[in-house]
Amino acid sequence: MAGSRRFGSRRGSEMIEGALAMMVFAVILAAIMELGFTGFVSNSVAFAAERAARYASVRGSTSGHPAAVADIQATAQSYAAPLSSSALTVNVTWSPNNHPGSTVQVQVCYSIAPLLLPISAHGMTLQSTASQTITQ
Repeated sequence: MAGSRRFGSRRGSEMIEGALAMMVFAVILAAIMELGFTGFVSNSVAFAAERAARYASVRGSTSGHPAAVADIQATAQSYAAPLSSSALTVNVTWSPNNHPGSTVQVQVCYSIAPLLLPISAHGMTLQSTASQTITQ
């Protein structure tokens, strides 16, 4: 009888140890997922900035269809399609203007709030800037 009591108390401790191990595993898994999502967003933002800058560089003032800021913003948003457009900001600047030989700079910013692990109440903003020389 005394032996069965000891066996029962060990079963309870094994359940607690198992629950603690599963909790640690779940937190590690959530952190991996969060980092993967952040990497995906970072890659998408960089790709959108590069493609929008390329789009603007071949559509300068001497091309048949010069690109306006709205066109470049729409291009960046289309390349960042998996991301929410409400959290995406695209800034376009020309230095000094939209003529061939000038530079176009496209900055894409995306605000994310951590989904699983609340690192910060304010979230964070990932951004990428791409510059191209206008060819047309």
